[in-house]
Amino acid sequence: MADSMRNDTFDTIVIGAGSAGLAFARTAADLGARVFLIERDALGGTCVNRGCVPKKILWAAGRTARSIAQAADQGIAESSSINFPALIRKRDAHIADIRASFADQLTEKGVTVRRGEATVCNANTVVVGDKTYHAQHLVLATGGRPTRMEIEGAEHLQNSDDVLSWKARPERLAIIGGGYIGCEFAAIFRALGSEVTLIHNGPNILDTFPKDLALHAQSGLRETGISIQTNDSVTAIKRDDTLKYFCKSGRMGTADVVVAASGRSPNIDQLGEFVKALKTAESGALAISNQFQTSCAGVYAIGDVADRLPLTPVATADGTTLAHMLHGQGATVANLDLVATTAFVYPPAAFVGSTNNAKGKSGTVTPLAQNVLSQSSHDPDFYQLIFDGKNKTLTGASIAAEGAEDLIAMASALIAAKASANAFTDATPVHPSFAEEFFSNTQTQE
Repeated sequence: MADSMRNDTFDTIVIGAGSAGLAFARTAADLGARVFLIERDALGGTCVNRGCVPKKILWAAGRTARSIAQAADQGIAESSSINFPALIRKRDAHIADIRASFADQLTEKGVTVRRGEATVCNANTVVVGDKTYHAQHLVLATGGRPTRMEIEGAEHLQNSDDVLSWKARPERLAIIGGGYIGCEFAAIFRALGSEVTLIHNGPNILDTFPKDLALHAQSGLRETGISIQTNDSVTAIKRDDTLKYFCKSGRMGTADVVVAASGRSPNIDQLGEFVKALKTAESGALAISNQFQTSCAGVYAIGDVADRLPLTPVATADGTTLAHMLHGQGATVANLDLVATTAFVYPPAAFVGSTNNAKGKSGTVTPLAQNVLSQSSHDPDFYQLIFDGKNKTLTGASIAAEGAEDLIAMASALIAAKASANAFTDATPVHPSFAEEFFSNTQTQE
């Protein structure tokens, strides 16, 4: 009986080995908990296998292609193209190494891993295959998947998972959805040489971003040759001798591939009737308390399956925090107001904090590289800083510039530190750099 209990009974069962589930499992194991981790697919979840990691590698290749093209335009380099199949082979080998490192870490920490589909029977019982497992706590970290579009000919659509499994680059690409996923794919594949059309149902793309930042990014995408159709939507897809898409506006286009980038849905419906009965939020994700508990005591949700900000750093932080709550001395939940967000277009567009206060400073900076290598007429780099009117402390920031994904983290730290406008005056940046002109412009504006 003792052996049976040891083999099928744990302190916590975690379903899902993505960013949230891995962070929880590793941290809880370090704290001495016996953890059982269930994963039906590859370790690493969406981020490592079908999301930010493979996408960022493609984005870096696109940035290289853009730099070479700009230099070739100025006669200081020979024009060349990215070998897409070779790029994908290198990328996939790198991701395989990451997955292998995860497996090694879990083994070293004593986490028991089981591959397969999980069915939740109750708050303490999970079935995988023909075996039943028990635990005091159950953590749901099953992530999300691309939302299927319900339109005529939807079977001809591809989604973000498909894009990141392509072995060849399409010459003509149409993307439905102007959120950050659609915009990133549009920017990347245009940089790699594809003809790209982006179709969005709102008045401007990136409509969850600060409007000025979104409009700046939209102008930049158009400058690269991407066709952007706003206030429009695709109503049907048809394939005969070519692949055709039909829009609400009456427009019709042809493409080699049409990609639906119109949102993601939480993976709730495949875990059994018990999980389907848990309370959900308006987002469709599981409603949780400020300690990640679902509507059932003892059942917790983290990552994209939970009603939080669906970003990898949040999932990782929440997994670590919950592990300390259940098996350690407690922890503070990450403040979502200090979570930075970046759309990896060219240049990256990033923001953090409150960006709706009218009392701010904004402007543009002409980057050094643009002066030397680019003939582009696109607006220069962009920034916007929002200060609390009474205390003159920084509350929000938007940046579109090379390195914005790193700069915005510094802005988040300044907001957390309640930095005043004087912090920008007192700092002396490197020359020559975006930061130098950015700080200089900020100082001189009232």
